[in-house]
Amino acid sequence: MSKITNVSIDSIGSSMKKIGLKQEVSSIMILLVMFTITAILQDNFFEPNSVVRNINAFAPLILLAMGQAVVIISGGLDLSAGAALSLLTCVLTYVMKQDDPITGVYAIVIAFAVAVLIGVINGIGIGYLRIPPVILTFATSYIWLGAALFIRPTPGGETVKWFKVFYDTKSAEGVPAFVKAIGSVFQPALVLVLVGCLIWYVISKTKIGRYIYAVGSSNDSAYATGINTAKVQMMACIINSVFIFLAALFFVGQNQSGDARMGDPMTLKAIAAVVVGGIALTGGRGSVYLAIVGALILSFVNKIIFFADIPNAYQTLVSGLIIIVAIAGSVAYSYINKKAVGKESK
Repeated sequence: MSKITNVSIDSIGSSMKKIGLKQEVSSIMILLVMFTITAILQDNFFEPNSVVRNINAFAPLILLAMGQAVVIISGGLDLSAGAALSLLTCVLTYVMKQDDPITGVYAIVIAFAVAVLIGVINGIGIGYLRIPPVILTFATSYIWLGAALFIRPTPGGETVKWFKVFYDTKSAEGVPAFVKAIGSVFQPALVLVLVGCLIWYVISKTKIGRYIYAVGSSNDSAYATGINTAKVQMMACIINSVFIFLAALFFVGQNQSGDARMGDPMTLKAIAAVVVGGIALTGGRGSVYLAIVGALILSFVNKIIFFADIPNAYQTLVSGLIIIVAIAGSVAYSYINKKAVGKESK
């Protein structure tokens, strides 16, 4: 029976290889299925207003998932991403004063500096002090949460009128006409995602981008070849913080307020999106762009559950089951592909 099973697995693996089916293709196929089901269930799915709402709903998770993907590929994990997002929204709304437009610029600069500091602290702990990423970021999540609660004990704060440009350029005041013209074609949320993609594209073409994969594949081997692994891990954490910063700009532009707890549910969702996108938690493999695919899959899952009129009591259960199926599909592919490759090497 085992021989028959092995032959079947080998034949499936060979067939996959012949048609060029990779793990990325598997994730994209799942995304297409989710997209189709959502389009069928939602009558106005392709209407402009509905498209805009979907982009706004999907963008924050996409940005956080992309940042999380960088850390995971480098061999780490960030459990503090949601708390860091909350802290940055509190910093932005603390610095800004509604009647003083220039404070919006100050807020962006200061929040960006705080984001980089967050990345540096996580990076030092993971890279230089060799603290396991899960333990380190779990601890720092409480530091970021405590700082956010100190700044903003209750949701609120002020924003300058033009800050809505990060959410809706039409309703933003004091914004140049050409910015509104661009915003009418490209939603601010989409622009932020494209900026994130551009950032990673540039980084991926540098030594740091290649080193991130090398360190994630094998920290010891990378170190033996002369790579400063601690520096690379810190850079991965800083890049992650930049993506979190972009998500914070969107949230504050949308809500016009800060909240110390608003990022709480986002951390695990971002990690799940990375896994569903086909990026290995073991590090060193996968594409940051696949995190976008994973985030879209999870977002469409939530929409399918909503439009299918599934009772609230079962929504979390059904969502979890769908995520497990998506992850199991990726794991099954990896197993079959590994068996096929092993067979060929013999």
